[in-house]
Order: sequence, then C-alpha cells, then structure tokens
Amino acid sequence: MSRKALLLVPPSRGVVIRDYYCSKTSQARYLHPPVDLAVQGGWLRSRGWDVHLIDATVDRLGFQQALSAVEESAPEVIFALVGAVQWPEDRRFLEAVGERTGAKIFASGDVFMESPQRFLETLPCLSGILTNFTSDEMVRNLEGEAMTRKALHLLGDDHSVGGGDPGAAIPVPAHDLFLGHDYRYAFARRFPMATTYTQYGCPYTCSFCISGELGASVRPTENVLEEFTALREMGVREVFLQDQCFGAPQGPFDDLLDAMEGKSFGFGWWTFTRVDVVNRDLVRRMKSAGCHTVILGVESASDEILHNHRKGYGVDVIRSAFKMCEEEGLRTAATFILGLPEETKESIEETIRLSVSLSADYASFNVAVPRAGTRLRQSAVAEGLVAEDLEVMDQSGFEPTLETKGLSVDDLRLWRRRAVLRFYLRPRYIWRRLLRLKTPMELVNQAREAWMLVRNLVVR
Repeated sequence: MSRKALLLVPPSRGVVIRDYYCSKTSQARYLHPPVDLAVQGGWLRSRGWDVHLIDATVDRLGFQQALSAVEESAPEVIFALVGAVQWPEDRRFLEAVGERTGAKIFASGDVFMESPQRFLETLPCLSGILTNFTSDEMVRNLEGEAMTRKALHLLGDDHSVGGGDPGAAIPVPAHDLFLGHDYRYAFARRFPMATTYTQYGCPYTCSFCISGELGASVRPTENVLEEFTALREMGVREVFLQDQCFGAPQGPFDDLLDAMEGKSFGFGWWTFTRVDVVNRDLVRRMKSAGCHTVILGVESASDEILHNHRKGYGVDVIRSAFKMCEEEGLRTAATFILGLPEETKESIEETIRLSVSLSADYASFNVAVPRAGTRLRQSAVAEGLVAEDLEVMDQSGFEPTLETKGLSVDDLRLWRRRAVLRFYLRPRYIWRRLLRLKTPMELVNQAREAWMLVRNLVVR
C-alpha cells in the first residue's frame, strides 16, 4: 500500500501569496504555484510517496471546507506552507489539522526563518520545520535515514537556520499537481504556467531581504534541462523562474542559456535580476532563450537609502538598465520599497517621480517590513521601531507595520496609494500597455489585474 503525502496551503482572507520565505497580500489578486511545494513534492515522489495537493487559497476554500478536505485526504505526512501575513490564522489551521488527522506535519514559511525552535516548542502539532525547500532532509527523515541536518529543524535542535547542499540536483518537481488550478500572474502571456528556479538564494545581501542570508547555489544545467523537458511534455506554456538574481554570477548561466537558445521548450518565461547585473549581452541572450519579462529591484530613488541598505548601485545604473531592456525588447517590472527607516516624504516623492520616468511596463510598490532573519529586522528592533516579538506582517503594504523615523504607518499607507495611482493612471502609460499586448489571454489577464488593483485601492 502506497504512503500518502499531502502538500498544503491553508485558507486565506482574500488572495495571499506564501512562497520562497515571503508572504503578502496579492496586490492585483495574482497567485502563482508555490515553488516550495512543487520541489518537495518531487522529493517525496522520488521515494515512492503518493503525493496530493490542497491549495485552499487558490481554490477559495474556507476554514471548515479546507479542514474537511484535508481530513478526507487521510495523509500520513503533510508539508504545509505558511506565512507571516496571516500567521494567527495559519497557526490555528495547522493545530486543527493536527487534531483531526494525527498526520506528521512539516512546515515552511517566512515566519520561521529566525527562530524555528521557538515555534517547535509552542506548536506540538509540528514534527519539523524546513528552512531550505530544495533540501531532501524532510524525506530522508521520513525514511529513517541518518543525516547531518542543515535545513530540517526538529524539537531540541540547536543549529541555526541554514541551507542544503550547494548546487545540488533535485528530482523533477510535482508540477502536474498544480496545472488544474486557477493560478494567474500579470506577466503570463499564456496558460498553463509553472514555477521553478535555477539558482537558489542570492549572492547579494540587501538588508531587507532574506534571500541573501540563504547563500547562493546554482543547479547543474542538465538537471534544469531535464525539468524543462518535463514541463514541455506537460504542456506548460509559461514559466516563472524564481531565481532571486538571474545571471549573477553570470558564468554558471552560460551553458543554460546556450541550451535554451538551441532547444525549443515551447514556453516563455520571466525572472528577477538586478539593475547592476544587466548588460546588453545578457539581455539579448535571455530574450533569445525565451524570456519576455524581467523584474528589476529599484527600491528607492535616494542614493542614501540604496547605500544604507546594501544595494550597491545608484539611480544612473537604474535608468541605464531599464533603457537597455526596452531597447532589446524585454518588458520590465520595477519593484519599489517604501518606508525604510530613513524614508521621508521628500524621498518617497523622489521615488514616485523616478517610477514614472522609467520605461517600466509594471511597478510594484511594497512597504518595508522587518522580515524574520533579515538585517533590517535586527536594526529595526535595536532602534525601537518594532517590537522584538512582532510576527504578523504584510510586505505588500496593505497593512504596514514598520514606522520610519518620521512617517507613521498611516502616512505610508497613503503614500503607497498615491504611488500606485500616479504610476498606473497615466493615459500615456495605459495606451503603451495596450499596444504591447501579445495574446487574447494576456488582455483578459491584465484587464482582471487592473480591475482588482483599482478595487483594492478604493476599498482600502
């Protein structure tokens, strides 16, 4: 008789993203398949487990509906993805699942990335916490194998949050489990879509981001190509490569881009990179390999803020990167962070002016949050800007939690709303977006996104 494992996303208030140690309210109601669950599903299958999925968020299941679905599934083991964005509700759901099923529950999420032991001591329903979703340590633990743990935390451990084996290959993730669900993303031109990665972590250490604290490792090229071939066979049309900085370091990506240029996998893709990593050769090769959109971290127009938070570049580099991508035919998304501790009304206004001057096709205005395990959290606690026991936070900015030295959370909420309206409600911008639509599905998807964005701004 096969052993049954369940990949689980708890129910949510509205649309909530929990993925890759980040959790937030979806600004335009988009939601992508969680890479954490897909990868662990692959590891479980590689050891003979019968793997199922319940994503109560994308399927819009309420608390009791989701709980009943989990109970009916009757799993022996559960791998759950939770988030700081609504941690009290996620916690209550895990406790209820533990009481109703008796299954072994392992979990991952941003809320655990500073002190896993504290949560294991106060949540008896948890059998373990995984702080590197690429690791096979949960599966090896289930198989009773001896190991030196780096990513799996059990009650009584004293090791710090760490990673797995750098550059390790993984089994083909369980992408097929996610294909029948209504996952949507603003950048996707066609459906179905999948989410994966070629590089784990990040070589850069921005103060507000957990990725730089994970180290950086690149999967072997042949391992990635094996997965891409499987995606083609599943009929996947779009892929979100959740590399936190695609192309850095550039060397390990040469073979991958060569192979992608030489083969027709049949899907387009998008990814994150940095403005100081972008160069013309990289942009051209990415486009030739099927990339149509790059997400670039701008963060702020203030050179002082960029310097203080370890970005390592200035506004001139930002402008150059966006211009280069536009010239080479890549769409761009600019991400901004409002409300870092040095932020003032003047610096936010400067950032808004920069946003409308760039040739970005999209903009995401987030609000700084002291995420667990980041340097920003350490400094914010030390300066008395947030309480040391703060757990619930929403990076999107709908519910700010971190005051600056001169701006309240109400100020930040207002400034974020102004930034979104000024960027998206420009007639020239709207006309430009319409001209760049490539497929009917893209038109439908972006009309839906625009409606949800405006609705959220009005309601909130």
